[in-house]
Amino acid sequence: MTVLKNARFVSLFAAGLASVALSFGALTPAAALDKDNPDWPCVWRKVNELGAGTIWDGPALDKATGWQNDDAARKLSAFLIVRRIKLAEVEAAIKTYADDQPADVRDQKLSELFAAVLSRTNDERKTVMAGIERFHKRQLARAKAIEKQGIVLPKDGEAGPDKTVPAGEIGKLSEADEKYAWEVRIFQERQQNIPIACEIPQLMDERAGAVARAIRALMKS
Repeated sequence: MTVLKNARFVSLFAAGLASVALSFGALTPAAALDKDNPDWPCVWRKVNELGAGTIWDGPALDKATGWQNDDAARKLSAFLIVRRIKLAEVEAAIKTYADDQPADVRDQKLSELFAAVLSRTNDERKTVMAGIERFHKRQLARAKAIEKQGIVLPKDGEAGPDKTVPAGEIGKLSEADEKYAWEVRIFQERQQNIPIACEIPQLMDERAGAVARAIRALMKS
């Protein structure tokens, strides 16, 4: 029984350590896809801000700052970027806003509305991306801790499948076995969240693009 139990432990330890080693290799800065941002774990390059030119073909926004003092534009922009809001509702809300504007300033007000949407989108993107990087760094620390833990677990020449373990040590091995397996599982489950989190900034960009198109559809210039 002792030999079987110890063999199971060694097998689990080896498999777990190999799994974490692979994950750790993917986490290390040397393996980062974006060499300019080694703490960025996503497969797409880190872009700090969404530029207006990538989704907006309307008038320049350098003077579209009036939204900062326009309660209606500020509140509407906050509503428009919420991704759970259906695009049909977004389009209807933009049209209502446009219809309320005097004809001679309508395009300017709509440009300002987009400027507000872009500003809010970029603020949220920065928050999300900073959170992704913090999470990635914590995972790096976890991977290092698990590897370090592996160093103090049984090694060749101590406890192996062909060796018995003193009765007084069996309980310790079982506890280490369970603790290591649990930590590896938590690490792997959390690691799976990174690709999901990496999609969020891109979804935000897509949303901003959809809002831009809806605004432009109501403009004359």
